[in-house]
Amino acid sequence: MANPTHVLVHRYTPGTGPQEGTTELDAEMRVWAELDAQLRKAGQLVEGWALSDATATFGNTGTAASSQVVFALHAVAVDSDEAAQQLAARMPHLDYGSTTVHPVMS
Repeated sequence: MANPTHVLVHRYTPGTGPQEGTTELDAEMRVWAELDAQLRKAGQLVEGWALSDATATFGNTGTAASSQVVFALHAVAVDSDEAAQQLAARMPHLDYGSTTVHPVMS
């Protein structure tokens, strides 16, 4: 398994996007699973985590992003920042959330 080069941090604004128990959420979860499988097959997905619904925040919360909560992380291995940004642009929640790309220190 490759070492991660970037972490993709996925956020959403609570109350937006597909809701629990709906066919829309089920459909989105299938898209996430398919995307993870594609990234794994390509050797790009090192690890992925879905986080519990805990929204505790510590430190500076005065930024615009503070209205969004982190719900998942992907550790990926890619050749460049641009490649990581291209992966981030494929995430299925971007209509109601965001993904930030963070290079991992070597």
